[in-house]
Amino acid sequence: MPQLLKKEGSPYWVARFQINGKDYWRSTKKTKKSEAQDAMSDMIAAEKGSLSIERIFENLIQALEAMPKEDQLPQKQSFAKRLLHGTSSQLTDSNKWQDVQDVIISYLSKIKEPHEADKIRRKIATQLLQGQSTKLSISESWQSWTSSPRKRNPGDRTMEGYSAIWKRFEKWISKQQVQYLHEITPPMAEDYAADLWDSHVSPGTYNAHIKFLRSMFDIIENRAGLLTNIWRDIPMMEKEQEGRRNFTPEELAKVCQCAKGNMRYMIALGLYTGMRLGDVVNLRWDAVRLKDGFIEIMPMKTRRLNKKVRLPIHPVLRALLNELHITSHGEYLFPEDRKIYLVDQSAITKQIQAFFQSCSIATQEQATNGHRRRAIVRVGFHSLRHSFVSLCAANHVPQVAIMELVGHGSPAMTALYSHAGDEQKAKAIAGLPTLSFESVSKKQKKAKKK
Repeated sequence: MPQLLKKEGSPYWVARFQINGKDYWRSTKKTKKSEAQDAMSDMIAAEKGSLSIERIFENLIQALEAMPKEDQLPQKQSFAKRLLHGTSSQLTDSNKWQDVQDVIISYLSKIKEPHEADKIRRKIATQLLQGQSTKLSISESWQSWTSSPRKRNPGDRTMEGYSAIWKRFEKWISKQQVQYLHEITPPMAEDYAADLWDSHVSPGTYNAHIKFLRSMFDIIENRAGLLTNIWRDIPMMEKEQEGRRNFTPEELAKVCQCAKGNMRYMIALGLYTGMRLGDVVNLRWDAVRLKDGFIEIMPMKTRRLNKKVRLPIHPVLRALLNELHITSHGEYLFPEDRKIYLVDQSAITKQIQAFFQSCSIATQEQATNGHRRRAIVRVGFHSLRHSFVSLCAANHVPQVAIMELVGHGSPAMTALYSHAGDEQKAKAIAGLPTLSFESVSKKQKKAKKK
């Protein structure tokens, strides 16, 4: 039978009761016996799982009001965070406050339906934080993220992509009558993910959107007063591997023979240096040291590392660059292609794809998830980079030299190896096969015969 007892030296009544053979001793924190009786009834009901959540919440508010005012908001925030994760670790010296937390957590742990418990947790957390001082409106969120040093320093192209992702989400969430970031609920995040997937984007695009939103919310969580990252539990979509493949020796020979105009020089740069398309198109003449026999660039993709890469010039590439230098004007090797690239990167990519196809090289494979995308690109300019690495490896070039030549972007990975010297890299390049590019002089002779 439940009892109320008083310990010597304590003004509070202690409740003693049994449930399923387990003995409970708990302080009611009440000095009046009538109030202690009510408190004990609540404790018994909570342990049996029959106390209403409204009654528990009333006890919580009473405990909060008994605290100094300056402590209330920090305790609300701290408890709300732990409430969402189902924990009840010590937050304050106030036993009364701790008791209320334990009762709520205990109650929620007895709810058999996880979704129902989660719903109640979030409802209480939202009510606790009504009127919180840390807020960030939806309209201010992008500016808050861009001004945060925690986002590091993405490149211009990357920022354009992030901006497009945010604008899509901002347009969608504006229809949900939500003003502040902390008001966005996990179900809303799930609904948005469903809307994004229903728009028939590829798995890779879908994942890129979710990853950015997850990262953005992590960065501005303190400024926005977020309790948890609503994107953390949104699963990624499985996607097909979209990596470019190498060219076969026969394909390389055909590509080099068929290349005309600027395509000849671009193909040679990609094949004999492993440079990415963006670095080739934006290559400046002051980075090309023909007399010294090397090209020195800071790759766009790893520019944040502030590391230059020195690339020895293969004899075939040197002859082609000397040829181009005679007819080239201005600071860039490919000024016209660069203009197109800066406006629409895909336009140059499509030109290169069309060239490979004209060489009877299949550039795409049928995608298995055809309802999302019809085909996957397997051959592109980046295939030249893969071929460069493969040719180096086949020629027994040390891995450290290959990593230095292609400008490996991972400091952790690079640290596993000693650095390659210019001489070692020069030997690596010199050992690459000599592929035949149709020279300008041959073309001129053919033109005269016609």
